[in-house]
Amino acid sequence: MKQLIIILTALWSLSVHAAPAVSELPEDACDSLKCTKVMKSILSGFNNTPHAVSLEPAVYSGGCYHLGDLNPDHEHFAELMIDQLDNGTTYFSTMFAYFYPENPYANWDLTKGRQEATDYARQNARIQEGSNASRVVMTNSEGGPAIVYYMRQDPVTKTIYYITYGGFGPQSTKIFCTMNKNL
Repeated sequence: MKQLIIILTALWSLSVHAAPAVSELPEDACDSLKCTKVMKSILSGFNNTPHAVSLEPAVYSGGCYHLGDLNPDHEHFAELMIDQLDNGTTYFSTMFAYFYPENPYANWDLTKGRQEATDYARQNARIQEGSNASRVVMTNSEGGPAIVYYMRQDPVTKTIYYITYGGFGPQSTKIFCTMNKNL
């Protein structure tokens, strides 16, 4: 009996301290309709494009809108790169630019994206392929999700609908982006 109590206590302790599960698709991205019209349009594009991203190395960039501490109507910009390491492992890298008058990433190619990608991204930012979406989960020091990037790509136009969750709970930020493939 004593051994059973110890085992049950250990299992309970592990379940209490386990990292929360991250859903395959964004949940309540618009925080019960707090999104702007543009955010709702990007979320609609995401929801109506049931395809994971292409793992072909490429750089994408485009406009983003933040639901959180920043003005949700102000367009900011982001760069997203999908690339492969020499061993064939695919990784993801991203950067955000705030308060620029135009997209500072519009002319980036793979060479520039690779120069700016961090070693942290190369080692940790693995794209997880779902049946109809892709995501990248970046963890905090306790192993829980800190930032989650959700992506779907239109196979014809190559547009990526990109939704980022920065943190979870009442202090979270959600970012809605439409990314186009840089030439």
